[in-house]
Amino acid sequence: MLIYFGIIAGILFLEMVIKHEVIRREEKGDKKQPKCKGIRIEHLENGGAASGIFSEHKTVLKIVTGGILTVLCFCLGKEYRRKSFSAYGLGLTLVLGGGLSNWIDRLRKGTVTDYVRFSKCPVKALRKLVFNISDFCILIGGILLFLMENLSIKKGN
Repeated sequence: MLIYFGIIAGILFLEMVIKHEVIRREEKGDKKQPKCKGIRIEHLENGGAASGIFSEHKTVLKIVTGGILTVLCFCLGKEYRRKSFSAYGLGLTLVLGGGLSNWIDRLRKGTVTDYVRFSKCPVKALRKLVFNISDFCILIGGILLFLMENLSIKKGN
């Protein structure tokens, strides 16, 4: 199903455009925020994984991430051969698209550009974190994969 590859390309393109715009706006000094209260656009270059962990092990992080993405590619290739769209394939696609986007950032510049902060989130720990669209894709895809694996839902044919 070519839709899987279209979704991955869409994630990569969307993230490239948004990250470029966030950096451009910061360089111009544009401080306008979205109308949605509680969400702030805030540019952060994250040198590690989630919340900056492993930032002192950048090379290892790049290698491990590349290995995980390679395994996900093989899994998606297997799912692709089924010739039908599935929630399992969508989960793989979202994790792969988000992971590739962040990995490309990490390879290109050594950091990942994050830009969404939930400043009024009731969970204090989440208010401190800054995310990007790829992070949300990885989260949603991971939840889909977890549900497919643990709720005895058929993966397809």
